[in-house]
Amino acid sequence: MSKWTVGLLAMAAVVAVLCSAVSAPAEDVLKFGVTPREAPMIMFKKFTPMAQYLSKQLGVKVELVVGKDFQATIDALGKNEVSVALLTPTAYPKCERQYADAGIRPIVRFLSDGKGIYKTCVFVPAEGGAATVAELKGKTFAFGDKTSAASHLMPRAMLKEAGIDADKDLTENKFLGSHTNVAQAVAMKQFAGGGCMDSVADRFEKEGKIKIIARSPEMPDTPICVNKHLPSDLCEKIAKALLALSANDAEGKNVLTSINDKYTGCEPAKSEDYNSIREMIQKVYGEDFYKRD
Repeated sequence: MSKWTVGLLAMAAVVAVLCSAVSAPAEDVLKFGVTPREAPMIMFKKFTPMAQYLSKQLGVKVELVVGKDFQATIDALGKNEVSVALLTPTAYPKCERQYADAGIRPIVRFLSDGKGIYKTCVFVPAEGGAATVAELKGKTFAFGDKTSAASHLMPRAMLKEAGIDADKDLTENKFLGSHTNVAQAVAMKQFAGGGCMDSVADRFEKEGKIKIIARSPEMPDTPICVNKHLPSDLCEKIAKALLALSANDAEGKNVLTSINDKYTGCEPAKSEDYNSIREMIQKVYGEDFYKRD
């Protein structure tokens, strides 16, 4: 038996375990929730190739549902308004806790340059500004969404590590919603600094709009999650289709790089992959993080 065959069999076994819900009749429309890490219109544009790809692979229409904020997507998956959703490394644990009876679980996560990780960047305007995170003390700072790992919790932790209490040592800190909003606001010098995921920060820096001054440790990349209501056979088809994506072929590259130009594929994901995120949540916010606003 070849290594390739063994690999395929192993992958099939993993998918079967991930999708162990009770089988049910196939759906005519699959609603796919998306957290708005960037402006909603950008998210629709980025994920349309994936929706079209999944529609072809599954034989059902895939309808994108971009939440107005992170909590909206958490609620949609928890209340079964969508049965599968792109969450974030922090939105997943929050959804899991807020909707304990919904059976929320990750099935795959994206790979950036072949690895299932990404980083947060802290940055300043391209011209002038602080040279280190510590120099942001007494200045203004922009966060993204309260539930976001890359645009809130990790930047807050990075500020704390530099001796800055975001609620006491900044003249202002404000939540702007999406990662794009943060980068744009800092680029326009509305804030002295800000934090968001590396793919957005790198793009803005390449365009000469911001200057990255720090990068975080690695974090587990974005999971695609399901609830217990998704039929097991459909869950298995979704997982297999996503795991088959590869930047080495034209179709896969189009789907992946439309979302993030660093994405090269997907790999199976499990709950314990996000234990480091749960630990960060406890250190920064404790149980209050899981409460609804």
